[in-house]
Amino acid sequence: MVAVLITGATGKQGGALIKSLIARKSSFEVLAVTRNAQSSSAQKLAKLSSNIKLVEGNMDDPAAIFQNARKVSKTPIWGVYSVQVAIGNGALEESQGKALINESLKENVQFFVYSSVDRGGDASYTTPTKVPHFINKHNIEHHLVERSKNTDMRWTILRPVAFYENLVPGFFGKVFATSFKMALKGKPLQMVATDDIGFFGAEAFLHPEKYQNKGISLAGDELTYDQMASVFQQKTGKSIPSTFQFLCSTFMASMKDMGYMFKWFHDGGLQG
Repeated sequence: MVAVLITGATGKQGGALIKSLIARKSSFEVLAVTRNAQSSSAQKLAKLSSNIKLVEGNMDDPAAIFQNARKVSKTPIWGVYSVQVAIGNGALEESQGKALINESLKENVQFFVYSSVDRGGDASYTTPTKVPHFINKHNIEHHLVERSKNTDMRWTILRPVAFYENLVPGFFGKVFATSFKMALKGKPLQMVATDDIGFFGAEAFLHPEKYQNKGISLAGDELTYDQMASVFQQKTGKSIPSTFQFLCSTFMASMKDMGYMFKWFHDGGLQG
């Protein structure tokens, strides 16, 4: 048996990956990285399988993450799944992503799966865009590819489009949906479920020879706002979350990351 170290384990992407590995009865020991192993979400995750071991860690200190992993398991760490918080984490995302790559190489990790973002389908690798957190991911991708050359570490880059899970109750969901309506102006937006990201992350670990050294864009559907609102109503019995348009305009003006991102969406940048 070998182990895979999964960051963001109690988040949507990491959690989806772990559940996909467990559902497929993979032979991997799963080292689930969480900031607090005693949290209810971490404890709930651990109960899914005896193959899951919780590893406390901070993404600012990947060396400590590996040290803590060795405290809970002696199984060699063969693979790493890397996902960083993007929105609101601009100053740290790139440094955290690069540091985890560097530490994985030091630890002789054999397979590294990085969750990035689509930036134009096959053109993603050479397209940083003007969106700050997309630029961070572009730079992390290049760091991964360059640093892993002439090493034993293979990699897969997953490039999902916009998440369905952004359409949730609460402030962010309302702002995202209303911004979708305002910025796209009737144009369709490519979207994907985080469960699908988890599925393909598991696929990469389970079939490394098929996915090694490849970047893969992930999209589930392409819908206009009206189409999305209709499906949302049909499936939930509720109207899609929304708020005042002037609040979204103010938000996108103050949060340049969001403003640039929705302009990118409007201009047809996503090509998953």
